Amino acid sequence: MSEIVAKQPIPERYLEQILTNLRRAGVVQSQRGSKGGFVLVREPWQITILEIVTLVEGERKEKDTSDSPTLEKTLVYEVWEQANAASIEVLGRYTLQDLCDERETRAQQSPMYYI
Repeated sequence: MSEIVAKQPIPERYLEQILTNLRRAGVVQSQRGSKGGFVLVREPWQITILEIVTLVEGERKEKDTSDSPTLEKTLVYEVWEQANAASIEVLGRYTLQDLCDERETRAQQSPMYYI
């Protein structure tokens, strides 16, 4: 967790909550000791980004439009549903392994030279 906080602008308390949710869902497990931390329970290629986003943000529920639907509300609802469906499709297409592979590819394309 300290490595993530050092590399990413994520508050430690928020990261603790995220990792706790992931642990409860069985995505990671915690290990105690000098080499402790969190490890994935499954292989990275088995975990979709959609699964992680759903665990962090919660299940996306359909909106109840029964309360006096106006034309404007209906239009906004339809657009929102299309956006939601598109995001689910895209996030479900990628895995943690895909992100790691892409990170490595990009890191190799722009090497840093230190003097």
